[in-house]
Amino acid sequence: MVVATQAAVDLWSLDCAGFELPTLEDTWLPVLSDAERTRYDRYAPLRSKRQLLLSRAMLRSVLAHYLGTSVFDFGLGEHGRPELASDLQSDLSFNLSHSRDRVVVAVTRAGVIGVDVEYAGRARRIERLISRYFSPSEQEALMALPEQFRLERFYALWALKEAYIKARGLGLAIPLADFSFDFSAESEEVAIRFGGSLLSQSPAQWSFWRGSVVGADYALGLALQTPEGEAGPVAVTLRESIRAEGSIRQDAQPAKVTQWSTPLVVGIL
Repeated sequence: MVVATQAAVDLWSLDCAGFELPTLEDTWLPVLSDAERTRYDRYAPLRSKRQLLLSRAMLRSVLAHYLGTSVFDFGLGEHGRPELASDLQSDLSFNLSHSRDRVVVAVTRAGVIGVDVEYAGRARRIERLISRYFSPSEQEALMALPEQFRLERFYALWALKEAYIKARGLGLAIPLADFSFDFSAESEEVAIRFGGSLLSQSPAQWSFWRGSVVGADYALGLALQTPEGEAGPVAVTLRESIRAEGSIRQDAQPAKVTQWSTPLVVGIL
């Protein structure tokens, strides 16, 4: 059993390459809820089926380490965010994201967590996308960069914005232009600024991490909301999940990259 302390975030990462769909189906299809099974049956591409099974397998395997049991149920928040059933009375916050061959799960008791991973090896027509998804200040900072650095910042911003709205649990009900991230390539520090409909939000409650710690071709964003007045240094530890005879085994020891050692950064601009 892994203990999540009040001043820690555990980030679990799984490389999905090599898992065979028939083996996954044997083990994990019976575990899916009715809604998940309906969704699974609708998928035609085998990659999508495999990704859904691996993400659910990963989430259940990770949470079992903190709850001390593999028998638990999920519920959904008002906007579809997965939550532990209320009868568990757990203060554990968790979030899952997957992209291409990565599945990541973030777990903490320090506040409310949101995580996003994006495969960053795909070229994008950035100029067509940023006006829809980024704030004016984010667009300006991105386009001021030399062209060869724009794609990296695009994915970094994308992952951070996704992580924030996932932590809020409101999805795209949050106007994407009403919050802005600011960071430099030379620093891991990330700050957030609120505007428009989000002016009442307190930046001091929010802390963020970004990077490529789960793979060179992947951008990762992590958002943590702590209660007002309780923000402080929080260690983010990268752990890994290991393929073991077709199943997923959690390694309680930290991965080779043991500490994503940036303290929480209060997002005041």
